[in-house]
Amino acid sequence: MAPRIAKLSPRTIKGVLFDLDGTCVDSEFLSPLAWAAVLREIGVKSLSADSGRKKLEDALAAPELRGANASTIADHLLQHFNISYEDDPSHLVKRKRALAVDMVVNGTVDLKPLWFKGLRNSIRQLEKSLGPENVGLCTSNLRPIVHATVEAGQLGDAFLGGRTVQEDVICPTSGLPQIKPKPDLYLLALEKINLPPKVVVAFEDSVVGVTSAKKAGVGTVLGVLNREDNNTVEAREVEAALQAAGADEVFDTTVAAIDWCLASVGGTPQDNNSFSKLMEEKEAVVRSYFDGVNKKDPNMMSSCFADKVELRDMCGPSKGKPRYASSKDMADRCMEFLAAHPDCKVEFEHPPMCDREGKWVWCHWVESGTWSGQSLGVTPNNTLLDVGGHTRFLLETQEDGSQKIIKQVVYRTLSEWELSI
Repeated sequence: MAPRIAKLSPRTIKGVLFDLDGTCVDSEFLSPLAWAAVLREIGVKSLSADSGRKKLEDALAAPELRGANASTIADHLLQHFNISYEDDPSHLVKRKRALAVDMVVNGTVDLKPLWFKGLRNSIRQLEKSLGPENVGLCTSNLRPIVHATVEAGQLGDAFLGGRTVQEDVICPTSGLPQIKPKPDLYLLALEKINLPPKVVVAFEDSVVGVTSAKKAGVGTVLGVLNREDNNTVEAREVEAALQAAGADEVFDTTVAAIDWCLASVGGTPQDNNSFSKLMEEKEAVVRSYFDGVNKKDPNMMSSCFADKVELRDMCGPSKGKPRYASSKDMADRCMEFLAAHPDCKVEFEHPPMCDREGKWVWCHWVESGTWSGQSLGVTPNNTLLDVGGHTRFLLETQEDGSQKIIKQVVYRTLSEWELSI
């Protein structure tokens, strides 16, 4: 499947508003934990077993609940578990929220690992570019959970553009929160950040969030997927749903969406020094990787990769199926090849170059040498190495501000040594 390459033109950006759950943190598991606790309180006894937990997960994953509010979910669970409940289901919603707050505030759930990798540094970069008072938060979650989550992400002093939460939009008549997909949260968030809506960007991972931002008139709404594999059928369906709801663009990760914003701040890519610098940094990392290959330096090679890398070999036995490896694994893989071809040399037919959006770095290369070394137990036959290919590298900003390769897509011919193993 084709990678997502941003086609959105750069624009004037003065402020940003972040959703929290699913956009900044992978906290989707908290809701099932809280619902399970509620159901146990009203007599559902099977949830401790694996089959019971699976039944609850399946119930919450029902397509009709995608983007549904908590009251709708409560009704659905009562029917799914065939529970006779005489009180108003809204009582269950309130109890679920109270239990979720208790789990977070009392430390039952460790929130620090839930922040998406590299995001804290990217948010700090946005603060430097836009001013910390122009970076805000807009979430349907509860204030105690938001506070604990932000503190866990070491961003307690961030989001000075305002933290708009569920308690801020309680209807005085009904007493109910006017949360997403209603526009109230974003309307208030825009008021707090005090900027024209057309120069504000919202980051959202859900249809209800995108809908809320669009209804409030936010100038640019960016969808984010943040899945371990963004090429599954489910991810593609979510991408299509976000676009149908009005997202101006959908990115693989929130960090990638922020990179686009950083590139847009101050003008178009052609006259934006920060964008040009970002492209140069990414190209330099890819060059360093190939330099490491030619120098047979595994440390140099591994330093170019993130801790976890997705590899797609479009012409090998895996036929493009995604595989995942550590930075060390990527270097070890190269060293096995170099052991078989000790005189291998890589040269560029087209050197590393960023695409126009500054997202992917691509290059054409050829390898020359001789299969004269033994590797992986295969005896060499001294045939000449004549291999060429095209590789695309996806890089992402890390916690320390560096660029690392997170995905590698290779189209190439195979050496006789590779064919023999």
